[in-house]
Amino acid sequence: MKRIHYASGSLLTGDDIADVIVRFAAALAHSNGAAEVRAPVVRDDGGRGEVLLLLGPASQMLAEAETYAGGELRDEPFVAEFEHRIASLGPQRATFVENGTEDLPDVDFDLL
Repeated sequence: MKRIHYASGSLLTGDDIADVIVRFAAALAHSNGAAEVRAPVVRDDGGRGEVLLLLGPASQMLAEAETYAGGELRDEPFVAEFEHRIASLGPQRATFVENGTEDLPDVDFDLL
């Protein structure tokens, strides 16, 4: 489990969840973007809950390992969604074109 320290508070969540939140915050900062994130957490009473985070270019956070008597908090759909969102913020690469544009109708080459 990891504790994320953020703004004036902290939250306890699973390792994979904490890692993807920090990496998403870094990707947002790199692209000068911001986003609201509803993240699964372990509440002070040991139950599962959710927090709403605002992440942006100036977000500063620290994630550190923490001993927790309960089981690891996992949320594979959450992690997969944010892995996808991180990838979409990354550099876009051109793809290989197998055929030229000569067979395309109405192509204005001056605009290309």
